[in-house]
Amino acid sequence: MSQEKTAVPGMGDGYYSNSNNRLYSRSSTHVNYGDNNRGTIVPGMEQMAPGTRVKEPNDGNTAPVVGFLYSISRQGIGEYWPIHLGTNRIGRSENCSICLKENTVSDIHAELYVKQMKTTRKILASIKDVGSKNGIFVNDEELDYGTHECFNNDLITIGLNYKLLLILIDAEGLGLSVSENFMAVEEEPELPFQPQRNNFNPYDHNSRPVNNGTIAMDGSQDTESGGTRFM
Repeated sequence: MSQEKTAVPGMGDGYYSNSNNRLYSRSSTHVNYGDNNRGTIVPGMEQMAPGTRVKEPNDGNTAPVVGFLYSISRQGIGEYWPIHLGTNRIGRSENCSICLKENTVSDIHAELYVKQMKTTRKILASIKDVGSKNGIFVNDEELDYGTHECFNNDLITIGLNYKLLLILIDAEGLGLSVSENFMAVEEEPELPFQPQRNNFNPYDHNSRPVNNGTIAMDGSQDTESGGTRFM
């Protein structure tokens, strides 16, 4: 194998990184996406469809997560969306819980309903077409406008091209629970930069100290010369 070639398991023939193939250039990779505004290309991402990007849900759903929808229809390495208890709206609109940016998906395409039984703790799911143009299939069976029950590992096709794997998590059955001894690590807040001189330019030779000493990037002159200080 050539030393200029990086092979990623399951990702095709690999990626060439010679001098004529600028890895981090926005305008030069061995994959032709049609124009030069597709963003940075990462090795192993050759199976991503042209012009696509991953966007987090923007519906503000804060209900407990009880499963996921997983797909490789758009990019070979996969993408997923959390499923919350209650109503999960599926569609092309950014206001949907599961936002699918694909032309055959309607703005508001379907609704996935999830509830947990209070007695048995079993998770139930059902899906309904809410007026889509290209319909819904569950395990290759076309649905009407009624509500249809879904089960774990069902394949749900939204529109003509987006096939999603339904994954429901039975936390109690799997032995998952909140850890009593969980020790969270809090990140230290960053201190805001507060300049002491409004018009100070650290690259202006006129800003140098008159007598002696080292001038800081914020314009202060309290540091003695030769006195390097570590954080």
